Amino acid sequence: MADKYGSYAELAAAEKEGVAYSRTAVAPAGATWAAIAIHGGGIEGGSGEMAREISRGGVAMAYYEFAGLKKANNVDLHITSTHFDEPMGQALVANVRRCLSFHGYVGTDGVPETAIGGLDTELVARVTAALTRAGFAVNTAPSEIAGTDPLNICNRTRSGGGVQLEMSRALRNSFFPNGENTKSVRDSGARTAVFYRYASTIRAALMGRGLMTMGAVNSSRWALMPGPSRNVDLSATVATDVLAAGGGQFVALAARALDTNNAYLARLEFSAAQAVILTLRKRVAGTESLLVQNTTGLTHAAGARFGLRLQVTGTTLRARAWQAAAPEPTTWQVETSDTDLTDTGQVGMRAILSTTYTGTLPVTVSWGNFNASSTVQYFAVTRAVNGISKPQTAGTDVRLAQPTIVAL
Repeated sequence: MADKYGSYAELAAAEKEGVAYSRTAVAPAGATWAAIAIHGGGIEGGSGEMAREISRGGVAMAYYEFAGLKKANNVDLHITSTHFDEPMGQALVANVRRCLSFHGYVGTDGVPETAIGGLDTELVARVTAALTRAGFAVNTAPSEIAGTDPLNICNRTRSGGGVQLEMSRALRNSFFPNGENTKSVRDSGARTAVFYRYASTIRAALMGRGLMTMGAVNSSRWALMPGPSRNVDLSATVATDVLAAGGGQFVALAARALDTNNAYLARLEFSAAQAVILTLRKRVAGTESLLVQNTTGLTHAAGARFGLRLQVTGTTLRARAWQAAAPEPTTWQVETSDTDLTDTGQVGMRAILSTTYTGTLPVTVSWGNFNASSTVQYFAVTRAVNGISKPQTAGTDVRLAQPTIVAL
């Protein structure tokens, strides 16, 4: 069905702002990412809420929403992505390098799925992989919603590319208690664990690659964020740009980090002999100790990327490492038990050079594809209404914030 209005100017001449629609644009200074919903509110219910959550309302990244406020017929406010020319939204997207544009479509009846497209093919692949790994159904968007037209608002970034996520009606309904995707429920702030898990999965994928630069020996670099629960499954890829000499280069995933002095670590040592050594370690009150070690048989090379995974469940710690270009192993290379750290704390990454390191400085550590999920199930309390008990479905509740790189 053709849009009622072919441009924002036509819409604004016929509809009253603040009554029929609203516009929200939040652009933090220096923001290079944006989450947008040009069909928010009642136009494609759930898309605006997701863009707002991903961006933390414009705190974590730039945020834009054009929202329908009508009691009915919000579809009249739909301006297709290639024609969307609302000035605030255009300006916000033009000032960032990467954009996630959230939409809604009907999809297969009853199937919660995401059709994904856009010209930022690298980010499309990252988001697709993250959502798939988290158990969400994802498919390549058909041509009519593929988001590959350069005029699409998601692609009008400084880089000329973006990502368009078309969330099916069933998926968007699952974001709200009892599947009630209505204005009153959306405005109430009530959300399901599925909503937060979807948002957290995408935020984790957005982290992509970050750099830590080590310009001196024995000087830690940390990147930490709030953990989703005390039981976590962390994975990332990592590489360094030079070979080690004299002493090793150390990179690690961290869990249950109360601070930089108290944490569990799955650490890779890139040794001066080019060996790749995997250890599980703990830091308690600033004292670091080895729990278990494995010589992986892998060989370090400048720029070579390795996969690293850490699981902490109860008192059990396990980890594995592999060449990132190869399939991830199915068995754990190191495993042990420890009871010293029990609080949820933070998760993230650490890098440090050995005190005996004599190689090239600075050493740049490149982290990529960071994913964090909780292995703990949530169970909602069953409520009885008029004698009828209705429990909510169990699931995994994952909520992550953006990481902070410390002491770069």
